[in-house]
Amino acid sequence: MPKEVTVIRSMAPINLIVYYPKTEEGQLELAKRVSDVHATAVTQRIKSLNCPTSQKLELLDAVIETVKERSREQT
Repeated sequence: MPKEVTVIRSMAPINLIVYYPKTEEGQLELAKRVSDVHATAVTQRIKSLNCPTSQKLELLDAVIETVKERSREQT
C-alpha cells in the first residue's frame, strides 16, 4: 500500500507517494539505500563547514558515536 510522505525543505513542502517494498529483501535494500543517502548528506554537510579539518573530524566522530549509542539503545 502506498504511503504519502511530505518532504519539507526551505521552500514549499513536496508531497511524495512512496511504494514500499513488500519483500524482506526489498525492505533491507531500501534501508541500505536510505542509510547511504543519509551518510552522504552528513559527510557533505560536514565537508562544507567553514572550520578546520580537525574540528570536522571531531564532529564526524561525534556523529558516528551518537549513531552507535542509539543503535545499542534500540536493541
